[in-house]
Amino acid sequence: MNRVTDEKTHFFDYMELLNREFKMLKEKYPELGELSHRELEVFLLLMSDKTQKQIAEELFVSASAIHFHTKNIYKKLSISGRKQLLIKYSNI
Repeated sequence: MNRVTDEKTHFFDYMELLNREFKMLKEKYPELGELSHRELEVFLLLMSDKTQKQIAEELFVSASAIHFHTKNIYKKLSISGRKQLLIKYSNI
């Protein structure tokens, strides 16, 4: 095999692993299935110690876009803030 084929194989293996992990997460937390792809990205970054401004910089969007996504995430997950998010999903 050549390098490009190897990289594609690794990429698809990685994507399959991610899909399995996300499926297991959705079984444990079905409400996560309500999140859009971008909201899921923001959700995972909110689980870190990064500020909304840092998240915005990492995703190359405005801070107001992150604020918008964060509000939608909280609403969909029936929580009121980041502290609740961290407590409820701390074992992810």
